[in-house]
Amino acid sequence: MPKIFTYQKKDKLKSRKQTQNLFSNGKAIGVFPIKLIYTVEQVDTEGILQAGVGAPTRTFRKAVQRNRVKRLLREAYRLEKPTFLAQFSLEHKRVNLFFLYGNAEIVTQAEIQDKVRSALALLAQKLNAN
Repeated sequence: MPKIFTYQKKDKLKSRKQTQNLFSNGKAIGVFPIKLIYTVEQVDTEGILQAGVGAPTRTFRKAVQRNRVKRLLREAYRLEKPTFLAQFSLEHKRVNLFFLYGNAEIVTQAEIQDKVRSALALLAQKLNAN
């Protein structure tokens, strides 16, 4: 049985070059309290989907709070990734995603997962339209 609900090392956005390109040239989708920044590039190899998460230091001064928000975002993405992949074909495309949390209060896991689901659905609609 294949593992579909995973967030492995190959799925994480770690490249500094890719991250800088994402923040300088990326487009954004906002579903409060989450902002999804994304880029789509054509590649010759098979499709690649990588994601990163972030919480602002200015809003969450304590590292414990930032880490909790990032953990909640990663978990929500991990659970919603198979649905996104079913809606959108990655064939010969590299998709980089970055989820930013923008609220001063930490909401529940269910609310974050719902917002991530709606952000990914909006992204799939935009990408399928192109």
